Amino acid sequence: MSPPVQPDARPSEAPLTPFDLAMTSYLYEAMTGYGQALDRFWSRIGTTDNLDLVKDDHRRALLKFLNDWGCRNLAVAWHSLALAELDSWYEATRERIDAFDGPTFEAQNRRDLIEVYDDLSGRIIAHRKSKGGELSISFGPTATSKTLFVLRPELFPAWDGAIRTKLGHQDDGESYVEFVEHAHHQIRGLNRLAESSGFAIESLPQMLGRPSYTTLVQLVGEYYWITLTRSVSLRSRDEVTTWTSWSAASD
Repeated sequence: MSPPVQPDARPSEAPLTPFDLAMTSYLYEAMTGYGQALDRFWSRIGTTDNLDLVKDDHRRALLKFLNDWGCRNLAVAWHSLALAELDSWYEATRERIDAFDGPTFEAQNRRDLIEVYDDLSGRIIAHRKSKGGELSISFGPTATSKTLFVLRPELFPAWDGAIRTKLGHQDDGESYVEFVEHAHHQIRGLNRLAESSGFAIESLPQMLGRPSYTTLVQLVGEYYWITLTRSVSLRSRDEVTTWTSWSAASD
């Protein structure tokens, strides 16, 4: 396991606002096809069903989704090995995963999540020839977070290398748990801001016209993908207010 990053090594970050999530939700939908990939995934699984990795067709749908979501380490030619490792991992960790329930992440589940994450991330799912011989490819931190996201969409955000690096995290389970806790801290702040504006934060995905399965954790993950992975600088509320005033002036 990588050594934990000291708290003062992480960049400071302002609390998120519903305005931030509204803007990045729009940009995410406009800039990527990842939303459509998630639609296809849930249409294969059924939005009224939970992902069950005991089922072979669910594991295959997951690997297809992970490929569509940019996990190039999961080479299609090696899917048979990845399917077997997912089956083994899920059998070993299912009881712990079932304990991850409800809309918030509980502190008592911290150690379980670290171990569940590290177990899957380190599993070898492909081999590749290199100049020095054969290279073993692991499931990895990005695909692991995306797997946990679709297993528990209300609890676990997806992340990638850029998000980890720019927030000062490592690849291991300890860092992922810190990111999960940070995401839920942001959601608690969003809830307070939404209440002061007269609406429930849980209704935000619907207000933004997102599919019914969209969660706040998903929107927070999209915020970090837009601002950190894609390095998009968001416009300020004052700028957007000025732009809307131009429209009003032309009426």
